[in-house]
Amino acid sequence: MFKYRGLQLVYDVNSGSLHQVDDLAWDVINLLLNGDGRKRTSSLLSRKYPPGEVEEALCQVEELQKERLLFSPEPQLQDEKLSSRGVKALCLFISHSCNLDCRYCFTRRDSRGEKVSHMTWDVGKKAVDFLLQYEGGYFREIDFFGGEPLLNFPLIRDIVNYAREKARSREKEFSFTLTTNASLLDEQAIDFLNREGINVILSLDGRPAVHDLMRSFKNGRGSYKATVENIEKLLQGRGNNNYYIRGTYTTNNLDFTNDIKHILGLGFSSLSLEPVVSGEEGLGLREDDLPVLEREYDLLVDLYLEHKEKGRPFQFYHFILELEKGPCLYKRLSGCGAGMDYLAVAADGSLYPCHQFVGMDEFYMGNITAEPFAFKREIGEKLSSTAREKEACCDCWGRYLCGGGCAASSYFFSGNLKKTYNLGCALQKIRLERALYLQALI
Repeated sequence: MFKYRGLQLVYDVNSGSLHQVDDLAWDVINLLLNGDGRKRTSSLLSRKYPPGEVEEALCQVEELQKERLLFSPEPQLQDEKLSSRGVKALCLFISHSCNLDCRYCFTRRDSRGEKVSHMTWDVGKKAVDFLLQYEGGYFREIDFFGGEPLLNFPLIRDIVNYAREKARSREKEFSFTLTTNASLLDEQAIDFLNREGINVILSLDGRPAVHDLMRSFKNGRGSYKATVENIEKLLQGRGNNNYYIRGTYTTNNLDFTNDIKHILGLGFSSLSLEPVVSGEEGLGLREDDLPVLEREYDLLVDLYLEHKEKGRPFQFYHFILELEKGPCLYKRLSGCGAGMDYLAVAADGSLYPCHQFVGMDEFYMGNITAEPFAFKREIGEKLSSTAREKEACCDCWGRYLCGGGCAASSYFFSGNLKKTYNLGCALQKIRLERALYLQALI
């Protein structure tokens, strides 16, 4: 239950139902939630409201409860559905190398990752075969990642062609996503990405000074100008569809709404600006920053509504909630699916639960080029199950909306998959409340 900008909102955790209520209903629900029975609730509130209205409100709440839209019981989960054996998506490290020197880059390498910089055709082909080998439904997804994947562009082209050919014979369908810093987007790459309908995630942090401070070339020169020019060329050829601008904010731009304004001013309307995940002094966020960041998300709500009213709506990733037609409970509980239906493949063919664990021996799940291939599925299962068992998540109202948060962040900040990244959780709740408010308002 929370109040925001004049609205009183009740979110029923177990059913995912959202209710906008008046003062009387708010008081009724609050008393019942705190253990007061129907009779006592009626008696207490009849001193403040007309008895007939209190009775009507109680009946409405009881009706919602019968429909399991309020005070709904904890869902009974089936273990077999929590442990999907299918592999539906792979994140391919097309190249571990990069032409930029971003200050907050999380790429980690051990001896495996350093031996091989670019993925080869043999590894790429085996990655496609591996993905088709495991049950995962009709759709399959490949994400081209790095480093900077466009440093190895010919392999991207070859993998797409091979995967589509294999998919036809297997009656499957592939979708592809490329995450790129955009600085290497030339005419050939743009034509291929647009012609093949490949989704793109484009790294842009906002204002020139902010972007260049974090995302420079190896020689220290800022990458903003080349990035924006290439993004504009790419999007012109795809009707400004199938893309996300993905930025990062740090302690250097706690006023990140100004960066979102800048990105919108460039004509980009599908975006996400994420908090940096780093403990580095002068870069990483602190709990002391939360009041400032909360006010900043309030400003973002204002900006969101202002653009919608003017007929120029934009998509902000963390404000998108599908309470009625969204993923099923099991999918929401699995979060990103790391370690289960989503795996990362290093350039040399080594498998890991996700891209942030690449190069870490304790999360190594085998190598798809090895003969015989030994798939250490239990490592992914452990990561997936412990993510659902996080101590702080058991009673959290947002547990079915965030999927337990990021397992990698939990591990890197606490050293324990069952612990939570507290700052990340606090920011998630701030965003979710504002997303629920917008859901009720719009």
